[in-house]
Amino acid sequence: MATAKPDKAATKPQAAPGLRRQPSQARAQQTMQTLFKAAAQILDKEGEGGLTTNKVAAAAGFSIGTLYQYFPSKEVLVRAMATRGQEMVLQELGRYLSELETLPEVRQLDGRELLAKAVRILVRGFATGKGLSQSLIHLCWTLEKPEETASAVRQVADRLAIFFERIDHPALQTPSPAQMFVLTRSVIGTLRSASLEKSPLLGSPAFEEVLVQMAWALLARQHLSHTA
Repeated sequence: MATAKPDKAATKPQAAPGLRRQPSQARAQQTMQTLFKAAAQILDKEGEGGLTTNKVAAAAGFSIGTLYQYFPSKEVLVRAMATRGQEMVLQELGRYLSELETLPEVRQLDGRELLAKAVRILVRGFATGKGLSQSLIHLCWTLEKPEETASAVRQVADRLAIFFERIDHPALQTPSPAQMFVLTRSVIGTLRSASLEKSPLLGSPAFEEVLVQMAWALLARQHLSHTA
């Protein structure tokens, strides 16, 4: 069955949109991380209405001028944090899949559990909080740029397509481009909606289990999916 071809352009590191200064040095990177941490703390304590560039600069111990050297507005700051959050999710997913690809006994592992762990990474990264809090993820989704989200989803789909082809697991079929498109857009679209709606389902085992069931229904080899 045909597999999705990785989008080489989409897998390149993307600069956070709107930045006035690109953080090329370690000190600049540290400044960015300090600002991100301060913004996240303010958001968790005071909510979206309490998040301002002045408060972020003060909490981080910088002048407002220093903050504006990197972020001309609160929206650009949040979008930069969203970009960093997406990078963290992709890195964690990549590490997990790479470890499995080099595992000699990967074909003997439970295929459904392999899917469940991948889904869990996406749930934490795009909805319940992994590196970013739920409140920050919600704000990031509120200010999202569709093209940036699409790029992240394509990277997830491309990496998963390579993974399934490499492991050739007896319980998991190599998905077609259509199957991979539907699966990744369904999972991440569901996480986006749950985050924006602040759904009480977020973080519940039942919510995660339904996503795993959907992935298994699409990816299990036919002779197994009928008996699962």
